[in-house]
Amino acid sequence: MLSSMTGYGRQIVERDSYRIVVEMRSVNNRFLDISLKMPRSLLHLEDKIRRIIKNYFSRGKFEIYISITGQGNITKKLHVDWELLGQYIEQIEEIKKRHQVKGEVAVDDLLKLEEIFNVDEEEKQDEALKDLLFQAVENSCEELQEMRQTEGTYLKNDLLLRLNKMEELTESLQAMRSKVVQSYRERIRNRINEHLAQYAQIEDGRIIQEVAVLAEKGDITEELTRLSSHISQMRKVIDKAGSVGRKLDFICQEMHREANTIGSKSTAAEINEIDVLLKTEIEKIKEQVQNIE
Repeated sequence: MLSSMTGYGRQIVERDSYRIVVEMRSVNNRFLDISLKMPRSLLHLEDKIRRIIKNYFSRGKFEIYISITGQGNITKKLHVDWELLGQYIEQIEEIKKRHQVKGEVAVDDLLKLEEIFNVDEEEKQDEALKDLLFQAVENSCEELQEMRQTEGTYLKNDLLLRLNKMEELTESLQAMRSKVVQSYRERIRNRINEHLAQYAQIEDGRIIQEVAVLAEKGDITEELTRLSSHISQMRKVIDKAGSVGRKLDFICQEMHREANTIGSKSTAAEINEIDVLLKTEIEKIKEQVQNIE
């Protein structure tokens, strides 16, 4: 199923005295770019979380926010830097002696010295918590994936409509080829008659030869054939499962190449007008393809 690269997923898991929240959003990106923001106590689980996400997605820029509230999985320990505290007290006493400063050092004064105190957080080795966290990440991925696939369905329908329009334009160009050759014939005949009116009438064989040379230079048969092939190929790719965005982007480039060649080879205004419409549809398809995984 075709998938967009834009989506959002959110899961909340509550257990005992803590609460896990996993929030995930994705936007367009050429590659898979994962940005994780979570408590330091969970950093050792980062690789596992990234592997889960990679199992679901292959392209897109992801922002994942994980939070755990409550004290169910964290223990805190207060540490005092006794050596540094002793130096503070010694220096305070030295100040009092040198400058005859009176007063006593109170506990409240010492508590203001933030660098003396340090709080360490330690994660409890709770395997059940890890399993719940990984499951919440998977559920968020599934929710985000569902949203991306829903958006992908809209993109697919839009692409198919534009491919149908391109096919109609290609058929119009194909039907117009004979008219263009006839136009070349009349143009050459008129120019010859205009500049060589005093001479004998030019033979039709000479005109046919000139028309053939000019028509060959402006022949767009091969470009139309390849363009039709690209349209058919894109339809097949759209129906495939998995990551197809890069392949669709490549087909778009090939379509654009053929349309440019048609415009450069043709001197007929009618063909150039249709070619402009053709390029417009290709550009719109290319814009949509940038959103596809």
